[in-house]
Amino acid sequence: MEHSPVRGSARVRIDASPETVFALLTDLDLLPELSPENQRCKFLDGSSEVALGARFRGYNRAGNYEWHADCAVTVFESAAEFAYVVPPDFEHATEWRYTIESDGDGSIVTESFHAPLLALPDVYPGRIEGRRDNLEEACRTTMANLKATLER
Repeated sequence: MEHSPVRGSARVRIDASPETVFALLTDLDLLPELSPENQRCKFLDGSSEVALGARFRGYNRAGNYEWHADCAVTVFESAAEFAYVVPPDFEHATEWRYTIESDGDGSIVTESFHAPLLALPDVYPGRIEGRRDNLEEACRTTMANLKATLER
């Protein structure tokens, strides 16, 4: 994949079934153990589990900067794909996507993002210099943590 100013991803092979990988990726209580930025999540609007249309709020930190962001699940295909947008109903929302492919005795997992706001410095509410690379590094960290957690 060529370098994009608004997209990034990381991929890893894990000795675990797609079902096991999917269950961990969609467990919001365990997400902070994987993500370098997410501190905790809570469901919103009556949602109580990750499912298509579910909404949740992520509480995040990068360095000294802390923020929260509302999210809505846009793709939920058990053992195959999970995606959500941040924030919902915003024309420049960032999409986070996780795809899981079986490779026979394990899984190939990809975390990717599409953050159109990074190309709009007049709209983006913070510093964007280096943010794309920070997000891609966070994807690599999350994938490494996912692998380590499932292969313990």
